[in-house]
Amino acid sequence: MKGRPITMEEYERMLMAVPKVVGEEATSSWQYYLEGLWWSGLRLAESLDLYWDRQDKLSVDLTGRRPMLRIPAELEKGNQNRLLAMAPEFAKFLLRTPPEDRKGRVFKLKAPVRQPGWAMRSDTIGKRVCDIGRKAAVKVEETTRKGKPHIKFASAHDLRRSFGERWALRVMPQVLMELMRHESIDTTMQFYVGRNAERTADALWAAVEEKPLRAILRATDQNEGTVEEPRNEKTPGNPEVIKYTRQESNL
Repeated sequence: MKGRPITMEEYERMLMAVPKVVGEEATSSWQYYLEGLWWSGLRLAESLDLYWDRQDKLSVDLTGRRPMLRIPAELEKGNQNRLLAMAPEFAKFLLRTPPEDRKGRVFKLKAPVRQPGWAMRSDTIGKRVCDIGRKAAVKVEETTRKGKPHIKFASAHDLRRSFGERWALRVMPQVLMELMRHESIDTTMQFYVGRNAERTADALWAAVEEKPLRAILRATDQNEGTVEEPRNEKTPGNPEVIKYTRQESNL
């Protein structure tokens, strides 16, 4: 795996680094975007194509008993509209937006400072997220290339990995597969289920000893994602380009 799930502390460092990368004027929109990635598990391309009110795009559906994501028939092989479950934390995040502001794209990113001709494309936004990870010094992989040290910093996909890691501790693999929108359960099992035997063992011991599970997980949260409750406080605002392999882009 190129990268890893980041921790809550690393994610908060990225939020703090945003103004240093995009400038004060654009900060709130980019912090809002990072928070949305953290709670949703959306792929970068999905996040940029998520709308409040477009019937022909991936969109937010608030009409039912639970908030859902809706995929229109024209984007589905079966040519039928399909609803996808979203994480409760992401639903609460979305519902913070006043009804009168639920128009157009969910994530409306402002142009970073000193970026003339900037456009909301997945490559330019992915690069800025990686720049934020670099500024926050969140290292997700250290290797050697041609005899020289190479460091990969946190990207949008590492926020997705963190989402998957947190939910892998809370739901069964089949549910996680649907939540991550994997085409195959094999992908879910390979990258998100059973990767952290130490944390699984701690959870089992916590159940037997009746210790608070949160305290047990925090004690082992050195290099892995943390199970976190949604925060109620208001967050401000409404990679170098990483080219993923086909397999990695489906994680």
